[in-house]
Amino acid sequence: MFTFRSFGFGILISCYVVPTLSAQDDRPTDEWLTKPVDDQTFATYLEFFAYETDLPLNRVVLESSEEDGLIEEKLAFQSTPGQIVTARVFRPRVTGAEEQGGVVYIHSGGPSGKDAGSSLAFCRLMARAGWTVLAFDLLHFGERNAGLLDTYGAREKADRLYNQPSTYLEFVTQTVKDVGRSYDLLVLEYDVDPDRVALVGYSRGAQMSMIAGGAEKRLAAVALMHGGHFDRFENGHRPAACGANYIGRINPRPLLMINGEADTDYLPDTAVRPLQKLLGESTTIRWTGAGHGMISEEDRTVLVDWLRMAVPQ
Repeated sequence: MFTFRSFGFGILISCYVVPTLSAQDDRPTDEWLTKPVDDQTFATYLEFFAYETDLPLNRVVLESSEEDGLIEEKLAFQSTPGQIVTARVFRPRVTGAEEQGGVVYIHSGGPSGKDAGSSLAFCRLMARAGWTVLAFDLLHFGERNAGLLDTYGAREKADRLYNQPSTYLEFVTQTVKDVGRSYDLLVLEYDVDPDRVALVGYSRGAQMSMIAGGAEKRLAAVALMHGGHFDRFENGHRPAACGANYIGRINPRPLLMINGEADTDYLPDTAVRPLQKLLGESTTIRWTGAGHGMISEEDRTVLVDWLRMAVPQ
């Protein structure tokens, strides 16, 4: 194993040598990976993500519990007209009026959405480390599934959602708005410091987070875990829904990327490394020998330590 580290928010790379996947050479790509859109064009994309800031959040807490000093709430809130977001909030019980740091978490593309075991584990980990964490269901996932997806198989998601340009753009647009409204909710309803809110995404959630992180400048930092440009069955999307046009705009805010060399969903050489060429000096990159979605205890430690630097308590 070869390891290179630089301290602060510079580059951190952990490399494991594994055989190159020949299928990577056959994957589709797009022009924005090598030449993202200019500032004037990008400004037009931001119009997609505008929302009514004075629209009431109408938060409703459906369930609440406390265990070992960690409070968990299941809730719903209004994101945009006609869009009710289902979510969970995890927060440590603290005394005093000092504002806390916060995290918005975006889950992977599974049927359980925010309630998947991986999502619950990530959120509890970050909450026990001191952040107030909000995880929401993506449109068409978890409790927000309105029938677009049945099996949630990789091929079905590609055919019905990811490779449908108009449907996918709508999905991306709503996700970015939901991130903005989640930020609002943390700040207005949970006394989170508006200058210390990070965005963390996992798998498909990481692909959404590179877009939301580039578009939503109020976020202090962004972490992308096992995400990339195209997944295994994805073959194209509109420029306004392409992470390559957003990920470089996260800079100079801190950005963490954790990816696996053996990932067969987001292929390293075609879906990840081209994106990394677009990044600024505020990036921390971690490569492991893992397959897709395989997050080790060391990875979790890296995430928490990075959050402590990026959005300190």
